[in-house]
Parts: sequence; structure tokens; C-alpha cells
Amino acid sequence: MKGDGLDDEVTRSAIAQATRLFGDTVDYCLAINNIDVDRARRVVEWAAQPVHIWSQAPEDNPPLADALDLAGCPPERFGYWWKWFPARVRPLAPEWVLDGDQTIVGKPPWFDVWAAGYDVVRVSQDDVSAPESIYGQYAKNVTNRHRLYSGLLSLPPGLDFFQPMQALLAAEPLVPPHDGRWNQSEQGCFAAAFNLIDVEPIPLHEFPFARAWDKDLDHGTGGRRGQPWGYHFGGAFKVRNPHFERLGASGEIFWRTDQPSRMERVTWLRNFGQWGREGWSMHPAHVALVDARSRDLRVTTVDREDRGARFNLQGLRVTVEIADGAEYLARRREPFCLIVVDLHGNDEATWRRLWPLLSGHVAAGGEMLLYNSHLWRILEWRAETGLRWVMETQLADWSVEVHDEPAPGMLVCRSR
Repeated sequence: MKGDGLDDEVTRSAIAQATRLFGDTVDYCLAINNIDVDRARRVVEWAAQPVHIWSQAPEDNPPLADALDLAGCPPERFGYWWKWFPARVRPLAPEWVLDGDQTIVGKPPWFDVWAAGYDVVRVSQDDVSAPESIYGQYAKNVTNRHRLYSGLLSLPPGLDFFQPMQALLAAEPLVPPHDGRWNQSEQGCFAAAFNLIDVEPIPLHEFPFARAWDKDLDHGTGGRRGQPWGYHFGGAFKVRNPHFERLGASGEIFWRTDQPSRMERVTWLRNFGQWGREGWSMHPAHVALVDARSRDLRVTTVDREDRGARFNLQGLRVTVEIADGAEYLARRREPFCLIVVDLHGNDEATWRRLWPLLSGHVAAGGEMLLYNSHLWRILEWRAETGLRWVMETQLADWSVEVHDEPAPGMLVCRSR
């Protein structure tokens, strides 16, 4: 979760490191509040896997928003509570929930069991701080002895930890006026939720505090007992954190001194791994063909559904049209110098309908890049022969490059 603090570099490194450490065995989500999409794009530009950017809103958890409203706490003062908007992003999957100033540097020994959906509930532990100093008005309600705090939460599928939080907020409402940016009652409400839920604490010697104002790492009351698998860079939200800089310089935390390429900066947008498979997102080799031709062009993207384009492309030189492609072309007279087509559904009937409209909208000397040209070679999509029909019957007047590999292929068609 990322808010409007000074820890953008920490979050960017955390996402970069996690996507390289875990690859496509998990999916990734950056939940943002009080920052714009352009800033979020910069935070995920080092990612090596797709990342879902979730723009948080009070509507993501109406009961909690109502409880905060009753306490005179508007969204601009939600602060720590933003972490639970929504309480879970993937409620039916195993899930980790982390703050934006936390970084995972290794797989914990129980990772594979968690990823399979069979692990216990695990929550980060602070056995150093006094409960009355970190639990706010709910310190007296925390009856478990685990000394939990809401930094990292590891959940099995289906577990609802927010219901007891909601019950406590109803039984003992927040004292108004409440300001979640400074008041730590969120920590107490969260910790009390696990009074009746079996939980395994994540001790500080495994996931230490690296507070900006402390000279040394805080490994808890027992001290360091081995190599940590993560760090919590406390204070990075407000001030420079020397521990983060030191661990980045040593190579333990992912860091890069060069600028990512244009292709690397948009890796977070791809659909692959957990998010898709061949044919669902353009292969990087074919993205490179598009990229080489599309620089300095104004872009219009057309889709009959908004699959996130308006949000993800906000602030860029892109016009987002929510329309059927054929209907859009039928009502537009002006030609395009470049048309890129990536359809879900490439049967012959679709392409017989679409081809006259597409070919008639390419400017003299312009190009069409037709993705999924050889999708029909993949057994489960053997009926998707529309572009094979185009190749066999419609391209006599075009200069054509055939890129059948990597699958699912692309045709580069130039107007003569």
C-alpha cells in the first residue's frame, strides 16, 4: 500500500525485488491513495512482472468509511486506515498485505505452503514497543499476547479478519475528532481482531525494523538470529532512511543506477504468468515492433470494454475510446498512419467484417500490425483462422512481413 509519503524509492525497490524473487508464482498489486497515476507508474517502472495498480477509495470498504466518518475523519485524514481499503484484494487466494516501506529480500521457509493456500495466519510482531504506545484507544482491547502490528499480514484463502475489526469499531467507536495520520488506534483495532483467531507471529529477528532514526536494526528482544527475509524501513514515509540506502548500496536491496528502457517501464502492464498466457498479451518481441513505429504519435485505443485503460493511461497522450472496433471505424473518416490490432476472437467471420474497414483506414504509406496472426497453430485456438484468411486472400496489394515466431505471431502490412 502506497500513500503520499517520501518512500517512493522504497516501494519501487520492493516491487522490483519481489517481482524478481517470486516471478510469476504470485501476482502483484500496488494499492495507492493520495497519489496520481503518473507517480504510481514511476513506482512500478522497475517491475519484472505485471502489477495491478488499485486506486483506493472509501467505497472499497463502506463499513470502515462509515466508522471513520462518524469519528469526524474524512478520507484525507484516513492515514493508517487506508491499508484496509479494501480489507483484501484477493479474498479467495492466499495473500500478503504489506506497507509501502517494507521490502522482501528472501523467501520465508513456509512460502510454498502459503502459496498453495494451506498456511496459517501470520502477522508481524513488535515485542519491543509498549502496547499502550502503539495501540491507541484500543490498547485495553488487545488480549492476545502476540504483540502484533499491522506491518505484514499473511493470509490463507477466505479468511475474514476485518469482521472482528468492524465489530470492535461498532462496540467502541473511535473517539472524535479522529485523525488516522497520527492516531495509532488502527494498530490496536487490528491487533485485537486476532484475539480469537489463531495466528503465528512473524518475529522481528526475521523481519526487523530499520527505523530511520535508529543507529542499528531492531531484531526484537532476542536479537539477531540469522539472515532476515525482509525489512521494515520505518520513517521512510517522512524522512530519508540511511538503512535503506546502506542495504541498497550493499546489494541486499534491489537498486539500479541506470534508467529503465521504454519497454521495461511498461512491463507492469503486460498480461502473462498469473495474469494470462500466449495470445492474452503482446509478446515483448512484438511490442518492440510497435514501439519502433509509434514514437511521437498520438494514440487512440479502442475497446468495447474499459479494461483499465482510462486509469492506467491517465495523463498520457492517449485518447481512450470505449466502442466496438468496427463501429468506431465505420463512423470515422480520417485515416491512420499506424493501426495495431490485438483482438480477443480472431475467427474468419470477425475478420471478413473487420478487414474492409481496417484496410480502408490506413493512410498512404501507412502500416497495420496484426497480432495473433498464427494463433490458430495453438491447439485450443485452432478455430481462430481469421488472419490466415487475410494472409491467403487479402494481401496482394500490401507489402507484408510475417513474424510467425514467437507465438502467436504478427503481420506487418505496409500500404503500397
